[in-house]
Amino acid sequence: MQSHLFQTGQTELHGSLVALNSMQSRLRESRASGLVEVRVGPTRQIMIVYANGVQTGSYLLENETSRPFHIAELTTLWGGAPFSVSMVTLPDRAGRAVWLIVESQKGEEIEIHNTVEWTKRLDEWKAEEFSGAIEIASKSLQGFTAIHKGVILDSEAVFFNGQGFENALPPQFDTRESWKVTKYSPLKTSNSWKSLTLRFSAARWVASALARFEAIAGSKFLQVVDREMKLLIEPWQWKIAVDGASIADEHFFATTEATAHAYRALLMGLGAQMGFVIGNVLTQRVLNEIFTELDHDQRATLETYRLIPAAFSN
Repeated sequence: MQSHLFQTGQTELHGSLVALNSMQSRLRESRASGLVEVRVGPTRQIMIVYANGVQTGSYLLENETSRPFHIAELTTLWGGAPFSVSMVTLPDRAGRAVWLIVESQKGEEIEIHNTVEWTKRLDEWKAEEFSGAIEIASKSLQGFTAIHKGVILDSEAVFFNGQGFENALPPQFDTRESWKVTKYSPLKTSNSWKSLTLRFSAARWVASALARFEAIAGSKFLQVVDREMKLLIEPWQWKIAVDGASIADEHFFATTEATAHAYRALLMGLGAQMGFVIGNVLTQRVLNEIFTELDHDQRATLETYRLIPAAFSN
């Protein structure tokens, strides 16, 4: 686990609890996503993660592991030794990636030297249906992506190339430098992974329902539904884009409850708009059919937050 999960420009002050509080206030007041890092000695680091101005959690990184850490414990851990405080703001997708990593168990590290090795590794993850995350680091880039049953989730990939962030894996392997790839497995208690599963499942349900609606009612009616959903999203300032039968969620929700609230609103709006056009009976059937097509674990996650077909049609 990298000491700085993204090597970006940072403001740093030394030995100041005032600075720590000030940096957290700045993230809250600007409603920004990012990190506040406290270095206590050469091997210990405290990381506080913020999602659009809301703290998602604080963690102690030590000996290649991470655990939840209450910031009130800092004075005990500190013991009067010198420490430094730094802050970095991040795009929401990068913030989500960091949250996943600090709530994961670090696994194997491998070196990738060419495209053949990379393709072989991807095939192995598909065969074993690995779900987790990977970090890729080289001289020119560093980034993360989540993986579901061996398939890279493009919506979760984010890389820092030294100049800025890119929302995709490098288009091809650069043979001039090797990749150090680190594998991470989600902790069972991880809220970040629960939020990802919830978001991924709900977004897939919404997109599939929109596609089915378009097949039944046509593209003109789909455009009307898209417009109504955008109006629903706008006052909340969620970074969720609906375009045709696709949905792109770039928002960093601080809790699973906040994630569930957003998708509950979207599904209620979708169900209502579909009902106006094709009737409630057909709407219920469509939502049910799409729901049953989801993976078992996806349905279970949605049910936990009462995101079920019966809740979104009359």
